[in-house]
Amino acid sequence: MRNDRPPSRDTTPDLDVGVIYTHERDLIGPLVSSLSRSGDGMRARLLLVDNRSDDGVEPWRALMPDTAVLGNARRLGYAANLNRILAASTARYILLLNTDMLFAPEAQCLTRMVRFMDSRPACGISSCAIYHADGGFAYPARRFQTLPILAARRLGLGGLLRGALDRYLYRDRPIESTFPCDWLSGCFLMLRREAFADIGFFDEGFVKYFEDVDICYRAARCGWQVLYHGGTFCYHLEQRASRHILSRDAVRHAQSYLRWYWKWGVSFRRDLPAPDAPRRAA
Repeated sequence: MRNDRPPSRDTTPDLDVGVIYTHERDLIGPLVSSLSRSGDGMRARLLLVDNRSDDGVEPWRALMPDTAVLGNARRLGYAANLNRILAASTARYILLLNTDMLFAPEAQCLTRMVRFMDSRPACGISSCAIYHADGGFAYPARRFQTLPILAARRLGLGGLLRGALDRYLYRDRPIESTFPCDWLSGCFLMLRREAFADIGFFDEGFVKYFEDVDICYRAARCGWQVLYHGGTFCYHLEQRASRHILSRDAVRHAQSYLRWYWKWGVSFRRDLPAPDAPRRAA
């Protein structure tokens, strides 16, 4: 069909991709290079936060044609840096990534996730299938944590609490499927601009951990769907610092867990609307 309309002059990106750089020199190059080849047919912009790094981000600006650098005057925490990205974004969708992510260009993850969000207008936050470097599945979709889950994950009791752990990780759902979930891992979060307008910024009171749980919960409270989509994938080269029970990060994780319950209470599920209820302000 012939199209006689003049080409659009709208330069607003379809997708803003936010990445925070502090000192992850070995990771940032492969991430940005693979990002630049994973969004064919789409206008994507990189919002690269220089979190007061020692070496700067200049070597990686040229790896993605449309890159904006957000320089911090002082080093900020994770949630505060995510909020810098959200404040600077103008795209229809915002993808927030950990620096230790890697994309397979043949999967066209960015393009497929934007198309997925376009086809699901009620979806406020989404993620794709995520694998570890060794090919193991990372289970990015999770249910809200309970005390048995904490015991299974922090005290090495997964063998005794296998059923609770399987439920927590949605292991009953096929990896290639699409389904609603309680929350999604913050290593890959795609937000719809209209949903962000309803939900608001990340809670910077969560210094580390649970900021992803919190924003997904707030999205659900506003009536937005939180969806896992297994139709495409990427990799998370994760080395979890909170895995050791006596580590500083494990203590931070426990503190964030307690703050979550202090903020929302033990009956927080009562505040979630029915699946077909209209959206409401948080």
